[in-house]
Amino acid sequence: MTASADLVMVYSLQRHGARNVLPKGALLTETDLIGGPTLLPEGQRQTYNAGAAFRARYLSNATCGASGTCLPGSDAAGAAVSSGAKYGVLGTPGVGFGNFDVYVRSSALDRTIMSGLCFFNGVFQPDPAAPAANPAAYLPTGAQVVPVYTQSDQNDILIRAYTKCPAYQAALDAWFDSAEFQAQADASAGLRAAVAERWPAADTSLQNWWNVYDAINVYRTYGLGAPTPNFTDLFTPIQDLAYWLEVRKMQTRLTRNLLGGHLLADLLASLQGAAAAAANGSQLYYKLVSLSGHYNTQLGLLAALGLDAQAGAAAAAFVWYRPSLPRLAAVLAFELHAVPATAAAPGNGSSSSSSSSSSSNATVMYVVRAVAQDGPSASFITVPLPCASAAAAAALAAAVNAGAANATAAAANAAAAVGACTLDDFVALAAPRSMPEAADWCAACGNDDVSACRLARLQAEGGGGDEGEAWKIAVSVVVTFVGSLLLAALAVGVWSYCAVRRRQQQQQQQYGTGVGGADSHGMSSSFLPGGKAAAGKAPGCFRGVGGAGRGKGRGGAGDGLDSAELAQAPFHYSSAAAHQI
Repeated sequence: MTASADLVMVYSLQRHGARNVLPKGALLTETDLIGGPTLLPEGQRQTYNAGAAFRARYLSNATCGASGTCLPGSDAAGAAVSSGAKYGVLGTPGVGFGNFDVYVRSSALDRTIMSGLCFFNGVFQPDPAAPAANPAAYLPTGAQVVPVYTQSDQNDILIRAYTKCPAYQAALDAWFDSAEFQAQADASAGLRAAVAERWPAADTSLQNWWNVYDAINVYRTYGLGAPTPNFTDLFTPIQDLAYWLEVRKMQTRLTRNLLGGHLLADLLASLQGAAAAAANGSQLYYKLVSLSGHYNTQLGLLAALGLDAQAGAAAAAFVWYRPSLPRLAAVLAFELHAVPATAAAPGNGSSSSSSSSSSSNATVMYVVRAVAQDGPSASFITVPLPCASAAAAAALAAAVNAGAANATAAAANAAAAVGACTLDDFVALAAPRSMPEAADWCAACGNDDVSACRLARLQAEGGGGDEGEAWKIAVSVVVTFVGSLLLAALAVGVWSYCAVRRRQQQQQQQYGTGVGGADSHGMSSSFLPGGKAAAGKAPGCFRGVGGAGRGKGRGGAGDGLDSAELAQAPFHYSSAAAHQI
């Protein structure tokens, strides 16, 4: 282990870019329109620029060294490389990242899926030289395609838990009757009346204020949505009130760990898994885990950590989302650093998270630092974690500054280290607040609709209690079993009949007896690899032409979809763990 810090992994959570108008309920619910409002072209550029800034901080050798935040890639042998900032097939020149160490997930909405794609277009930027050198390969633009995984929004409790938690919605509904809310309603009555006077059709209640602001903002900024009156003179207080409303909805005393507990478990598992792999000298682990989500996702995670409830000068100085919201394409990232334990300041009482690395005889300390970028053009700032310690900050600063260019850079790095935790301290803080199992979240939120919750309930009941549900499952199993037997028997009968017909035709005819082939309905009698048919006609039961089937299976070369094409993209929760605005 050298005297410098090694960045082991980054776990990032991005807000999407600019989108079309999003009407939503007071309890953060949305309509059932599939995909939701689309990401605008301006949003595409915002998230691309955020990805480019992310690249500069973590992947570009020309810039990442100044902050000690270079994330190494891997070569074909699994060894660390510092020059492989491209994404693609391992072993290809310049490629240091691929699907074995980069994992990107998104909520199942247009604005987040597209934001994830655009963000990683900025992280792994196009390489026009690749298709120029090999015209038969790569996209013509040289774009590097990074897959973004998702799952049904109905079952997404990782990124979109805030839309599916009855316990949180009940707390939010009660807050609408609180003295705090009523005081703000009284204070804002004049502003809301002024808006209602110019826009009589609008519901200007405080509960609905986000929809008022969103419609005005999208129309005045992008010219989209239904036309609204001109509110230039009132826009700032209109926006401030909307920000107050949405930030207060995400305060820890309302959200607790209900909206970010499951996500926090995923973060913990990723950090701990990366530390274990790094300690063993492995490079084959997820170094870059990314979620494309919403500001509710970001604030839900911070609330689960109790960030807005902590005291101290550092917490008071952190105003990323107070009093405003995270900006479009804002990034929240958790960095895991391995630093020499000898760089730590002794005697502060903090645990060291030390372990012996198989790649070195030195003992290392693992340090967690959270950083935020409030929009693509902003600088990254440190998020002060409640578990922050002087030992962690001193160790990180000393290791990062081993390669500092000058005293000014060293001072900036030291300041940026304040707010970091040792990994052990972060685990001690986060583990009790996390919800590793979906059943934990389901019970805390009182949700019985998400598939994981229904499964957990049935497993807990052991088949008893809810006789109606158990009966349905039993019937489905029996029907499936009996149906399978009937289909098998039918298949045997059809096959026998076809075999007899084929023998009769072979005896009666003297032409074109093919070896196999797929009939016009996609049934293949070929035993060749992949169900490919041999040349020639096969006058069989259905008189199809070999190799031209339209089936649903793998037989022939037909235009049917096979099961792999129909399979849903995997939405992988970590080993421990497994409507936006």
